[in-house]
Amino acid sequence: MAEPQKKINFDPTINLGHILTFAAMVVGVMSSYSLLDKRIGVLEERSATALAQASDKATEQKDALKEIKSDVKDLQRSVNEISRALAGKRP
Repeated sequence: MAEPQKKINFDPTINLGHILTFAAMVVGVMSSYSLLDKRIGVLEERSATALAQASDKATEQKDALKEIKSDVKDLQRSVNEISRALAGKRP
């Protein structure tokens, strides 16, 4: 007895099921790309906002540091004046 050969048969016909499946895949890919594009746009906007906020904070920190340096210089001058005044009064 000969064993039957198992082959995959290809049917070259195209029916409505094939067309609907292809159309659903195309719509799915297009909607996925659209959502991905929107998400990337939102992330880019958030990134730009974060960079702007970081720049603003850096500027604020520089201004605060300048004020602190100015205050330290004023205190140093005051301490030096008091030292001189006390040194001049001592015999």
